[in-house]
Amino acid sequence: MARTQEFYKGRRKRRNYAFVPFIVLLALFSVMLVLFYGMQKYAVISKDGVKIELPILMEGKGVTVDSEGHAIRSFEPVSVPLVFDEADYSYVKTQAGKNAPPVRAIFIPAVNVNPGKIIEYASRLVAGNALVLEMKPRSGVCLWQSHSRMAMAYSLTQETELTAAMPEMIEKLKGQNIYLVAQISCCIDELLPTRTTAYCIHTEAGLNYTDGLGTWLDPYNLDLRTWIAEMVQELYDLGFDEVVLADVCHPSLAEAIPLSYTREISTTRSSVAAVCGLAAGVADKLRDREKVLSIYCKTREALVRDDYTTGQNAVLFMQLYDRVYLETDKFTYGFNVEDIAGSVRSGNVYDRLVPVVINYIPENSSWILVDGPE
Repeated sequence: MARTQEFYKGRRKRRNYAFVPFIVLLALFSVMLVLFYGMQKYAVISKDGVKIELPILMEGKGVTVDSEGHAIRSFEPVSVPLVFDEADYSYVKTQAGKNAPPVRAIFIPAVNVNPGKIIEYASRLVAGNALVLEMKPRSGVCLWQSHSRMAMAYSLTQETELTAAMPEMIEKLKGQNIYLVAQISCCIDELLPTRTTAYCIHTEAGLNYTDGLGTWLDPYNLDLRTWIAEMVQELYDLGFDEVVLADVCHPSLAEAIPLSYTREISTTRSSVAAVCGLAAGVADKLRDREKVLSIYCKTREALVRDDYTTGQNAVLFMQLYDRVYLETDKFTYGFNVEDIAGSVRSGNVYDRLVPVVINYIPENSSWILVDGPE
C-alpha cells in the first residue's frame, strides 16, 4: 500500500550554471582591459619588440632621481634611419591645354619692345594672330612696373617711359584683336644677383654660378617660385592672354662641378628634382588661372624622359602647362610630335607643342617665328 505524504514538498528551482563561465570571462576581460591601459606607461619599445618594465622590478637599474625626488629612467639611444623617396608626379591629373587656342606669333626680343617697333611687328601679322613680347630677358630687367614682393624688396623695377607706356600699348594691341604672349626668363638673371646672393646657385668657393648664358638662380628656392608666380599674375592683370616661362632649367655642366644651393632637402639632389619641382610649384600656385600658362623645353630627350642635362621633363610639363614651346625646325618637328603625342591627354598636340622656328612659317596650326640672320 502506497505511503501517504503528510507534507507537500515545494518545487525545486532549476539553477542555470551556464552563466558562470560568461561571468568569469567578463571579469577576465575587464581585468585585461584595466591592465592594458594601466600598463601602457610602462611599455618600452625597442628594435627587438615591445616589453613591459615595471619600476618595482627594475631594481634601480637605469633610474636616477632629480633634485625634486622624481625618478628618471634612462634608455639606450636608438638610431632610426629615415628614408625619403623622390618626388612622384604620376598622380597629377589636370585639364591643362584642353582649350588652348592656336597661336601663330612673331617673337619680339626685349631690345625691340617699344611702341615704334611693336607697331612694325604687328603690321607683319599677315598669317599670324599673335605677338610674343620678351618682358623679362636674361638681363633680369622687367619691362613693366612690377609690384611683386621680390621686385619691391630689391628694387628690380623702375618706372620709365616704356613701363609707363606699357598698359596703353597693350590696350591698343588688344583692340586690334592681337593675341598677346609675355615671355619671362626664370632661372637666368643678371640683375637680382647684383642685389643679393640669397637666391643663386653657388660654386664650391661660394661665388654665384655663372656660365655663357648668365648667372643662375636656384630652382630649389621657394621664394623664387613665389616670385615667378607673382610675375605671371601681374602680366595677366596687365592684359596678356598667355605667359610662357623660359629658362626653367638647370645649368648644363660639361663636367661635374660641386655646387651649393639655398635650400636643404631630404631627398637626393638632382637637376630633374630641382627643375621639375620648380615647374610643379609654379603651376600649383597658378592652378586657378583662367588664362594660358606655357613653358619652354630645350631638348628632344626631355620630350620622352627625364633629361638630366637640363633637368626638364616635357611629359610632366604637358600635365601641368597648357603648352610646351620647343625650338626646332621643319625637318625635326614631325618627329617631335611623335615623341610627345602619347603624353598629350587633352587638347590638340599641334597647338600644345608649339614649334619655335627661325625665318620660316611651318605648316602647322601654331608656331612662333623668330627673326634670325639670313
